[in-house]
Amino acid sequence: MAAMSPSQRRLQKELMSLIREPPPGVTVDGDQASQNLTLWTVHMEGVPGTLYEGEKFVLQFKFTNKYPFDSPEVSDSGCLYLNNEF
Repeated sequence: MAAMSPSQRRLQKELMSLIREPPPGVTVDGDQASQNLTLWTVHMEGVPGTLYEGEKFVLQFKFTNKYPFDSPEVSDSGCLYLNNEF
């Protein structure tokens, strides 16, 4: 097994942190991300008391081997839940 690059080690550390202590309303698909550290699916819920309250978003984060010096590419996965409806 090849040694992990600095970028992969950083992503692994950040993934474990998000799985263990996620911010409120945020979850990461840890199974998918652990199989491919450069592609994360993140589920986010709208913050209560804001325009986005009750909405759910599914985002994909794509990381390059230059992370953290290059920002990840973030896109919505096409799944948007408004007031708990698909």
